[in-house]
Amino acid sequence: MTFWLVAAVAGAPLVALGAALQQNAAVHCKNMGFLRLLTQLVRRPKWVLGSATTLCGAVMHIIALSNGPLTVVQPLGMSGLPIAVLIAAAIDRRRVSAGEMFGTFAVSAGLVSLLLLLPHESSRPTLDGPSAAVLCGSALALILGTAFMARRSTGAVNALFLAIGSGVAYGVFAALTRVGGSSAINEMSGTVIWVIGLAIVFCVMGLLFQQNAYRTGRFALSYATLLVADPITGALIGVIVLNEQLPTSFLANVGVLAACAVTISGVVVLTRLHPPHHAVADPAPPPARELVGV
Repeated sequence: MTFWLVAAVAGAPLVALGAALQQNAAVHCKNMGFLRLLTQLVRRPKWVLGSATTLCGAVMHIIALSNGPLTVVQPLGMSGLPIAVLIAAAIDRRRVSAGEMFGTFAVSAGLVSLLLLLPHESSRPTLDGPSAAVLCGSALALILGTAFMARRSTGAVNALFLAIGSGVAYGVFAALTRVGGSSAINEMSGTVIWVIGLAIVFCVMGLLFQQNAYRTGRFALSYATLLVADPITGALIGVIVLNEQLPTSFLANVGVLAACAVTISGVVVLTRLHPPHHAVADPAPPPARELVGV
């Protein structure tokens, strides 16, 4: 087992713990606007601790991205999903519902299957200016589209679109980190600086959407959707932009489609669940208005 694979596996539980702590803090900040939410969260020790834990896991993930193929490293991040749901329930002092566990394990099983079916080899990634412009422009348009849909929706659908926006942003961040990290290891150049700069921008966008999804109180749905949108975005970028490989056999591609169906079914189950009681503990304006507050 190579070092980058160990780093990817070790980072997932840390990210899961951090996400559970962040959600517990974010769910009590319902009255803050979309952009001003982070200014309130940084004052909460539990959120700061969760962010530090997530950062440790993210460092492990970045190490993995700098050395391993995007199509493998990104799906490994989902391995912490059941752990995150259990930790979040423990922090909230409640039992995990059967629907939550079924949905999270369906998502996990689907993504694990994808991991097993995808090729495990890749060449050094490269990204030129025009390709980066198209990639970032397309991703930004998609993220703004999810923001628009989140603004026009409430409840589970609102959380779903916010989490999709976060996952897309993090997927682009992962792809850019893969390019920047690999380039820095081989040779430092001007490309590394602007690629890392773009990566930071998308990371901040992902964080904003993520925390706003968490405060809806639908943690299992938000985290699961994020973990689906993130690797799918990363894998698509890896294949389309970075020349990474997909399975070539017919059976393997059928398996990929089946794994995607299982994953989507898990997200659908989580979408239909009611949020835990703490999610409505604080009075708040409709989620549709939260997105436009500053």
